[in-house]
Amino acid sequence: MIEKLKKLNILYVENISLKDFTTLHIGPMAKLILFPSNESEVHQILSLCHPLILGKGSNVLINDEKEIEVVMVLRDFKKIERVGTVIYAQAGALLMDVCLFALKEGLGGLEFAYGIPGSVGGAVLMNAGAYGGEMKDVICEVKTDQHIYKQKECHFDYRHSIFSENHECILLAGFQLKEKNRELIEMKMQELIDKRRQKQPLDQYSAGSTFKRGNDFYASQLINECHLKGYHVNDAQVSTKHAGFLINKKEASFRDFMELIKQVQKIVYEKTQKNLECEVKIIGGEDDLCQ
Repeated sequence: MIEKLKKLNILYVENISLKDFTTLHIGPMAKLILFPSNESEVHQILSLCHPLILGKGSNVLINDEKEIEVVMVLRDFKKIERVGTVIYAQAGALLMDVCLFALKEGLGGLEFAYGIPGSVGGAVLMNAGAYGGEMKDVICEVKTDQHIYKQKECHFDYRHSIFSENHECILLAGFQLKEKNRELIEMKMQELIDKRRQKQPLDQYSAGSTFKRGNDFYASQLINECHLKGYHVNDAQVSTKHAGFLINKKEASFRDFMELIKQVQKIVYEKTQKNLECEVKIIGGEDDLCQ
């Protein structure tokens, strides 16, 4: 199968660590990583195998003790265009770039997403959100390798969508926006990115917010109240800047991170009787710790 994939005339690398392809900087060796740049190449890969699919590699923690056969990284699958007041972006486009494109075009509605670290595909899959906005508020349609979904068909919920379960490959998303003064868009984007820089450890390896908020609590507030800022297992640490972020200080392993998650969950439950559920997607084992 790997030899067939190598013959597809698609850019690839062999036998390389996934560390540099995840924002947490944790990952196993991959036998083959492919970098498709158009829909045809994505379909060719999917016709031969079921690869691990990554965009920017945010919001994931991958077991570094298990070698992965094939990975499809969508970094070159990133076209963005405007049709009327809808912006269409391929799955590998960075959400930051889509926001900047909207600013240039004078289209408002995506300001909340400026600074969310990730690609369009990942943001749609998990219904990413911040500062009172979510993908479901602006998505009008999503194209996968099998179907085109209208907004209501995506079944968006808190950090969840139909794509979280159906294992289809997201190819394209349409964002329904509105004409708006560019200065107002830019002011709002600047305000929100300044908040991020002040409160979040953007200069550290992290997968973003580690735990989901509960019905009646914010995970970061509980972790902070339990005095867990700075708590660590080797190089896996609860950020001293924002308790909702677990960071890799340098050389944390998958086991370090899973142990830290487990201990934070245990301590918070013992002190507050609240269960913390992972927002980060665990790939390659021990998922039971984050249910």
